[in-house]
Amino acid sequence: MRRSRQTVQIGYNRVFRLDGGIMDHRLDNRLAGVSPPAWPGILARISEIDEFKGWWRGRHSPPPSYLGGLRKKSVALSAAASLGVGWTGLPRPVGDTASGLPPALSERLRRASAARYAHLVNAVFDGPGKIPLSRETILGFHAELMRYAPGDPALRGAWRSLHDRSEYLPRHTAESIALRPAAPESIPSAMDALLRWTTTRLDSGGAHPLLVTACFLLEFLAIRPFASGNGRTSRLLTQLLLLRGGYGYLPYASLDKVIAERKVEYYLALRKSQSSLHLPRPDMGPWFLAFLEALRLQARELRQALAPLPAESRLSGKQEGALALFGRHREITNRLVSAELGIPRETAKQVLNRLVALHLVSRAGAGRAVRYRKAEPA
Repeated sequence: MRRSRQTVQIGYNRVFRLDGGIMDHRLDNRLAGVSPPAWPGILARISEIDEFKGWWRGRHSPPPSYLGGLRKKSVALSAAASLGVGWTGLPRPVGDTASGLPPALSERLRRASAARYAHLVNAVFDGPGKIPLSRETILGFHAELMRYAPGDPALRGAWRSLHDRSEYLPRHTAESIALRPAAPESIPSAMDALLRWTTTRLDSGGAHPLLVTACFLLEFLAIRPFASGNGRTSRLLTQLLLLRGGYGYLPYASLDKVIAERKVEYYLALRKSQSSLHLPRPDMGPWFLAFLEALRLQARELRQALAPLPAESRLSGKQEGALALFGRHREITNRLVSAELGIPRETAKQVLNRLVALHLVSRAGAGRAVRYRKAEPA
């Protein structure tokens, strides 16, 4: 019996899928779509990122109190950066009358959008192993992200139903045809194929997880499954995949901030690789390099933030006990440390002085009025 086949229109190619086989082949082809000159840079970046991953997992355990401060700062930076990374999908900045919204309302909506993003980032950081890579997860993320967005509520958590007319896409050029997102009727099947391929390749271990994640992100943004909010949704999914791949340090330095600071280079590389996606030999080198560079810079920022700190094994039990008090107290004193740890006040003073020297706590006041607060990460 002759098997039926479906037609999916993506970019300027008409892709005939036979039970997803051809779509899988195309995605596999992109993993290998790197020109020889790009490989040294790609491998150097992967090596540095994975070296930091191993250092984090096997040899470094920063004080939990300090890690908590790093994560809080990272989430705040990610929420703020999320407003400036994507090209479309959010109200314009205050004072830009082109948004059509009063400045005060525009600012409230932006703050609400940032708060929703922070909430979802924390959810991903808290339990990546409990969040499946599925259609339901993606739609749920989008519904939460767009809860306070202006426009039709029916678009929240729903695939795009109209052809994409994003203003940053070039018009009337060969590139504009190549960059054309998926047609609305093909989005569900295209997303299902992408999710199946990503899960299979990550589970098989046949390709490096960083490259599989980069391919997933590129294809997701090429499909553009939502009317708006694609960038933020894609970055949530990227962090989910990286955490599930063992990059457990991710919550402590903001990847969104790094991307926002390199927005032009990031999107130019994305567009360059997207323009060749459906050619027989796609050029994935620019995108792989840009994606891995963002991850490398994130790891470097975290390493720099941790540089002044000793390994936790070099902290004494009394020092760890004093740091643990910040879980219950905003400020601590020599008397409190002495009473809680059952040590003489002179010993408590030495403990606190050592923590100040290590930049784990800060001192305020003088004499009998001196008090100590947990130092915020620089």
